This record gives sequence, C-alpha cells and structure tokens, in this order.
Amino acid sequence: MIGSRIVKSWVVRWARLGFTDIYHQNVQRRGVLGQLYLLVFGTPHLGSFANGIYLRRVLRQGKFKAILDAGCGDGTFAFYVAANRPDSEVLGADIGEQGLHGVENTLAICDRIQSDLSFPNLEFRCLDLRGLDFQEKFDLIYCFDVLEHIPENRLVLTKFHGALKRGGKLLLRIPTRVQRRVLPKNFTAEHEKWAVIEHVGQHYEQDSLKKDLMEIGYTIDTCDSTMGFWGRLSFEIFEGARLFRFPEIILFALCPFLKVFRFVDAHSHPKRGDGLLVLCRK
Repeated sequence: MIGSRIVKSWVVRWARLGFTDIYHQNVQRRGVLGQLYLLVFGTPHLGSFANGIYLRRVLRQGKFKAILDAGCGDGTFAFYVAANRPDSEVLGADIGEQGLHGVENTLAICDRIQSDLSFPNLEFRCLDLRGLDFQEKFDLIYCFDVLEHIPENRLVLTKFHGALKRGGKLLLRIPTRVQRRVLPKNFTAEHEKWAVIEHVGQHYEQDSLKKDLMEIGYTIDTCDSTMGFWGRLSFEIFEGARLFRFPEIILFALCPFLKVFRFVDAHSHPKRGDGLLVLCRK
C-alpha cells in the first residue's frame, strides 16, 4: 500500500501524458504494476500518444494564457496541459457521456480526479460544443477526434472561431472520410461497426476541410495528413491482437513498440492518411 502511494506520487509529479489514468479503475485494480507501467511508458492509448506529439509541438510555439480543451473526455489532455503549463488557464469542455473506464461519465471522472489533484488553473464544464457562446476568450483551442461524433460539426468550427482571440490558434484532428487499411479488414471489423454508430458528424477530406475553415474566416497555417502507413499499421496490429483475444499482458507489452510506429508516423508527414491535422488561426 505504501509502495503504491509512493509510485502514485511519482506518476503525478512527473505528469506525463496519461498520468491521470492512475485514477481509473482498470489501472487501480493492477496496483503498483499498473502505476509503474504509466510511470515508465506513459499513456497506453496510441491515439492519445500521437495527439500529444501534435499538441506539444504547438505549445512550444508560445505562451497561451487561456486554453480550451474542446471535447475533453476524461481529461487526459486537460490535466496534462494544466500540470505542465501552470501559467495557463485551462477549460475542459465535454458533453459528459459515459467513459471507457467504468460506469462513470467522462465529466464525473474529471471531477473525481480534480478533487484529488486540485489544479488551480483547471476547470471542467458540461457543454455542447454546438452551443459555445464564448467571445474572443481563448488563445488556443485544441480538439482531437471529436468532430466526427457531432452532427452539424461545421457549426462547431464557427463557434470555435468566435471563441478565439484575434490571432488565437485552433489545433484540430479528425478522421478522413476514406479509411484505408494495411492488414486484412477483419482485423478492424469491430472498430468499423463502432464507427458506423458513433461517427455521425460530417467527414472531411483535405480540400473540403480547408474550404470550410477559410469560409468561416480562419487562416490556415498547416493542413497535413496523419495516420499514414505506420500509423495505420500500429492501429491495425493492436485491433488484430484484440480480435484474436491476446492476453491483456501481451496487449500492454505491445504498446511501447506500437508507439514507436506512431512516433515515426507523427514525424514523417505522410502524403496520404486516415486522418487530418490542421493548425489555423483567427
């Protein structure tokens, strides 16, 4: 028990991306081993790992006083930014649906973690992004893999524009309409079924997304593909391991190697991929 508390304090103090997973039930039931895994390897979620690379790249570009995590989920990025940017005010906004880590909804998870960590520069609110009414409040808004879950998501892009200060930046990642595969399709069949139900928002390709953003009034700094060959391969290997019911310990052992693939993908600027990453400004 004492060892668990010590390791937990190390995880929180280091504050790597995904450090708040120590508060989730699926980590807590593994005790010290689960905590040590997070301490050494960080988040086991491949998508979060890649998005963390993109986010850090933008955060290094300057000081952002007010930051909005749009669609914060269980707070993985909001807690990470608040811990590593104590001079920034961070707002996590989410509709509060049931999370992946138990019966709690996402905002209940955020509130429970925040009640223990008590970051003074972090706040969470239950908000539908289609109803954002902030005016020129934020220096940075980031939104990862959220818009595909929202009908009329062009409206959300318009709301983001109104919420940004002049010169403020929007970092956006969204899957493309066309999803290419490297391995046999049955490896990702379960994910495809889930996506048909969950991905109810408008899907974009690069030209259509850039067109909508410019019509709204954004200036586009970069618009790149993500999830090229190496990104897709890492995702499909992991989904295949789940399909063939590999033991959980094997899945977690695979993650560090698959994260190497994602690291390569995030730094290779693929010409084509299954996702779009846009950095634009007001």
